[in-house]
Amino acid sequence: MSGKELAVAGFAMTVAGSSLGVWGALLQANAYYPFKIRNLPGHLWLVLSDLATKGQAAALRQIDVAAKLGEGRGEQRTKSLLGLYLVLCGFLLNLVGAAVALAGTLAGSTAHG
Repeated sequence: MSGKELAVAGFAMTVAGSSLGVWGALLQANAYYPFKIRNLPGHLWLVLSDLATKGQAAALRQIDVAAKLGEGRGEQRTKSLLGLYLVLCGFLLNLVGAAVALAGTLAGSTAHG
């Protein structure tokens, strides 16, 4: 593989690792939000838009409502443990991706100089 191909592969691995980590973190926090994961971006947008347009108090009210709705929801330990495994795999993939990207950078620099 060329240095450029290694760098691109390393980038792809780190993106995949970060994505796994985000998904895992969301699964681990399954007892804290009262909606499905697919609805989380919409709620996050609502909180951030309230923060930007109405201030911190309005954003905190949105979060407080979600927290109160989530109080009755129990933790699903299997989901939380799966989330932990995904986070750990994501960290490992990030580490490997960074090493591959570094190898690509070093291979590219030795080819040029």
